[in-house]
Amino acid sequence: MSRMVNRFAVGPVVGETGVTHARLFGALPTDTLVAGEKRMWGRVRWRPEGDLGWSDTLRFRLNGNFDGSGVVVLNGLQAGTRYQIQAGWISSEELDTPLDWQHIEIGQLVTDQPDAAETRFLFGSCCYRFVGLDGKIQDDRADKIFAEMSALSQQVNPDFVLFGGDQVYADSMHSLGAAESREDFFSLYRESFSQPHLARLLRETSNYMILDDHEIENNWPARADAARWTSKYPAAIKAYQIYQASHSPASPLNAAGTYLDRDPDKFWYTFSRGPADFFVMDVRTERVLSRWPWQRKMISDDQEAAFRTWLDLNPDRIKVLVSSVVLFPEQRRPFRGRDAWEGFRHQRQRLLQAMADSPSEKLVVMSGDVHASLYASLTLQGGKRVHSWTCSGLFWPTALMAFRWYRPMLRVPGLLYGGWGKPLGQVSVPGQVYSDNAFSVVSFDTGGAHFALYDRRQRYVESASQQIHW
Repeated sequence: MSRMVNRFAVGPVVGETGVTHARLFGALPTDTLVAGEKRMWGRVRWRPEGDLGWSDTLRFRLNGNFDGSGVVVLNGLQAGTRYQIQAGWISSEELDTPLDWQHIEIGQLVTDQPDAAETRFLFGSCCYRFVGLDGKIQDDRADKIFAEMSALSQQVNPDFVLFGGDQVYADSMHSLGAAESREDFFSLYRESFSQPHLARLLRETSNYMILDDHEIENNWPARADAARWTSKYPAAIKAYQIYQASHSPASPLNAAGTYLDRDPDKFWYTFSRGPADFFVMDVRTERVLSRWPWQRKMISDDQEAAFRTWLDLNPDRIKVLVSSVVLFPEQRRPFRGRDAWEGFRHQRQRLLQAMADSPSEKLVVMSGDVHASLYASLTLQGGKRVHSWTCSGLFWPTALMAFRWYRPMLRVPGLLYGGWGKPLGQVSVPGQVYSDNAFSVVSFDTGGAHFALYDRRQRYVESASQQIHW
């Protein structure tokens, strides 16, 4: 007699996918396990696309200390291969129980091919959901764009999806009803990541994520006080660690690469895909704010040093910096703020100087945050070009249209300045600034890049898209 495999309440989420391994995340229904309980209840199987037979079922641990969730690492995969996966749970640790998988949806992933000439992926950020005072999402508007992303992914076969920040809004009504406790943040992620169209995208494509301010609160840590640092922040970061960082390269594996070894001690990470290397910055949890501009830091000294080292390695490859807030262009006065890189000019100058000095020539910055999509180019002193692609938001309600970027707000064309007023280079924005909901398909190859923008109905926005050559 077989035992039916249960669906996860959240997941499976396909996370980091390398050449021969992949991570999958899943979470049980609320309160199935309490803190301190750990059970080998997770089950997963996989097969190369086109094969009829499945792998042996692999068990993995689900942990009540992590909201009843767990991450399993699949090893021994073949490079450049598409796999089908099924994952769920049973309330038994028995080894030989026959399983019935017929109720479990089939997900998929594609392993990396290091010598591939191209990589293609979906990119977007900022998915606002109106959360009521009862902690429940009030409608399905935000989820609809993920149906379009899933449908387009069936045509373009992306290698992965890159989420550039604000995957959840813990403060959708500002301070009214904002998430405060660990249970509030857990509920927010469960509500958001289990919406049907997003859930499908998360199980059918590998996903890479990084946080921005709304995973904690708007413009964090601008209003942080002792209570927020000791209560709200730990709760928000615990939830982020579980639902976003755990299936990313930020969470270290044991030496054998078979399970999560420990909690991450940093949230920035790197990964590679085909001809491109990615440095995914954490620009929120390491900030140093000061009244003195030269003392302000968006990232730690360690992260800055790691970026410099990464930038100089394998300089023939495409180097992609992912920063959830925009590096350039800047806003005109009086719109200019202190939350993005324009408020951290001294450190931004050091990063751009590192790009100018680096032997790497194929340089791209990818950003979100500003509820608009645009391509920008920075010609540094000396002639090297840095390309910027911003895509935001996946959903931002029309009632909040004032909180978007529009072209008249941008200081372009013009010089970009560093600390002490030093000119760093010339900025241009040749295409449209698209101030509406959108996502993008980005492709990199040895000849150049294509930033293709799509609106919320999957219509190609040619005026804001951009094709470049290195």
